[in-house]
Amino acid sequence: MTPTLVEIVTTVATEDDAARIARELVETTAVACASFFAVRSVYTWKGATCDEVEHQIVCKVREKDAEDVERRLAELHPYETPAILRVPVLRANQAFAAWVEESAGEDSSSGGDAE
Repeated sequence: MTPTLVEIVTTVATEDDAARIARELVETTAVACASFFAVRSVYTWKGATCDEVEHQIVCKVREKDAEDVERRLAELHPYETPAILRVPVLRANQAFAAWVEESAGEDSSSGGDAE
């Protein structure tokens, strides 16, 4: 049976923040993988319209670990009101899902190779 996976998605202001958060979550095996990339965001904050580059982080995680990952992400997040979104993964190839299952939740000396 293929493990149930989710993606947890957030944005931060800088690439350095994205790298710091991604590395922390992966090194502590909270998540199997965290990818980040630049996005342009337009939003309203405290009455002003903002239009700026942010960095979106997408974490691959077992559904059973999602709540703990969301809590940890909130602790690490620099924003006053971060968006932390849980997105169900409707389908994942079995080999990748198995790798996530093996990689997340173990000590930092173990894990697999996603490539």
